[in-house]
Amino acid sequence: MLFTRTLFHSLVISLGLLTCSVYASAKDLKNCVLAQYSPQTVAISGLPDPSIMGSYKFKVVKYGKKPSIFSSSNPEIVTQKVKLPRFLAEHSRSKGYKDDAYHKFNIDVSLDGKVWLPNGKGPFPLVLITHGNSAPGFDYLAELLASRGYLVAQVDQTYLNGLWGENGARGWVLLEHLKLWRQWSSESKQPFFEKVDMENVALIGMSRGGEAVALAATFNQWQTLPHSDEVLDLGFNIRAVVALAPMDGQYLHTDGSNVLKNTNYLVLQGGHDADVYQFLGSQQWHRTSFDDGGDYLKQLVYFYRGNHINFNQSMSGSFHWGKRGNFDAQLLAPAQQEQLTKVFVSAFLEATILKKFEYRQLFKQLPLSEFDLPKDIYISRYITSDFKVIEDFEDSSVKVKLSRVNRDNKQTFLPVSIEPERLRYGVETLNRVLRVNLAKDVETHVRIKLPSQMIKNQSNHQYFNFQFSLARADTSTQQQCEPYNLFSETKVEVLQDSLLVDSISLGSIGTVSPLLLSDFSELERGGVQYAQTEPILQTFSVPVKVENVVDGATELDIIFKPSQNVTIILDDFGTTGGTH
Repeated sequence: MLFTRTLFHSLVISLGLLTCSVYASAKDLKNCVLAQYSPQTVAISGLPDPSIMGSYKFKVVKYGKKPSIFSSSNPEIVTQKVKLPRFLAEHSRSKGYKDDAYHKFNIDVSLDGKVWLPNGKGPFPLVLITHGNSAPGFDYLAELLASRGYLVAQVDQTYLNGLWGENGARGWVLLEHLKLWRQWSSESKQPFFEKVDMENVALIGMSRGGEAVALAATFNQWQTLPHSDEVLDLGFNIRAVVALAPMDGQYLHTDGSNVLKNTNYLVLQGGHDADVYQFLGSQQWHRTSFDDGGDYLKQLVYFYRGNHINFNQSMSGSFHWGKRGNFDAQLLAPAQQEQLTKVFVSAFLEATILKKFEYRQLFKQLPLSEFDLPKDIYISRYITSDFKVIEDFEDSSVKVKLSRVNRDNKQTFLPVSIEPERLRYGVETLNRVLRVNLAKDVETHVRIKLPSQMIKNQSNHQYFNFQFSLARADTSTQQQCEPYNLFSETKVEVLQDSLLVDSISLGSIGTVSPLLLSDFSELERGGVQYAQTEPILQTFSVPVKVENVVDGATELDIIFKPSQNVTIILDDFGTTGGTH
């Protein structure tokens, strides 16, 4: 499911749910949403806490342009300035941006960074961290990763702030930094000689930097510059890309939106982000694909009471008075958001860079009672490279059958409603989903047939995993403020030649998030309103015994019988590798 274009919409009153006055206050609304969440009890993982400081001591080194006589900055290593390629300026002009409002491409740009170098022989995996339209502010993350054996460089791109359409330049500058690191790692006179593991590189970015890291990973795979025969000296081994509340579509290639291929990808997003207020990172998540036979993971984590600024210490330290202060006070504190960022980013790098695959389990069953993870509503969506799609609703041959069993036990087949997945304001994406209206106390069946070859491929296993994504997509913002898990009234039946061979209750599989309503009224002014919600799909994995599907025509039937009217969207039906 690939997007070809992403639209970033300004704050306008449009389609979708806008702030309403059903609740007495924004705090009451949040408390009501939290009261509806009924998380299942998850077994303790037993894994070492990825957020605690490791055993490595480290030293801090700065590099950058030669300081002027008036400069207070004195980098230990002086770097040369570099030129940005012309195609970035051409993009700016094609979008109608004035050069002086974007960047003066006739001048060079500097390569500035702050390094955390672990003590020890090395080589150490290299992690670059970059900011958005702000100052660098990720010392908390750099210190953690350096103590755990990563060489970390926090890249300073503040000279690109205040511009528009410049995220391509932000991404390209990261590649220029990687060229420096490749050079330094092989020069005996450098403090980084033989310290850098250039075979294992990770890029982390926030906001505009979050889009930039994905762009850098794509630029890195180019052989030549666009519309040019000039051969590029890139091809770095970027194994992981991490985006914190990223922008998307601010820079577009000539053939459309950025497609990330054969790279592990993680995106984190808060549900009360007043800066990147649509979950734009979900778009790049969709446009991440794997086709070279490698072992990859693409993962998103959405947390309800998170905002934008608390990812970055240079922003979260600001004190806000009045309504903005009231808004922030109801959300996770900066230290809490930093903690969850450390947990998920560190665990992701453990799994993808250090190949400790056991850490993948933390994303399939989020460690809600471990690692000092703050209490909140978390949504996890993931796809691994061994995922085999049965139905993703991207073509006209729909493989799902819908039916309803009424109170008189009569079955009625229903029309299948396929529609675009929507962001806030009802903004349509190019991803397509199945929309199902579930009636109170009425059985609704979603049935899908397993391809015979897919079953044969699992014949040597005891179990395989049936996987799908689901989200609440109710149109009413008036919710009952009491615990409710749709899966407590849902099961999956395994049918062989239309005969029931197994029934699996989903109450122990996971918790369906309530409709995540956000009240931004304390920030609204000038007649502009923020849309109140957007459905966030979460992934569920159901273990199925292989012995129940090896013979005959096999179908899986998801049966919902909710105690209240519920609307849901579904996507990405498929299977993943089995277990012995």
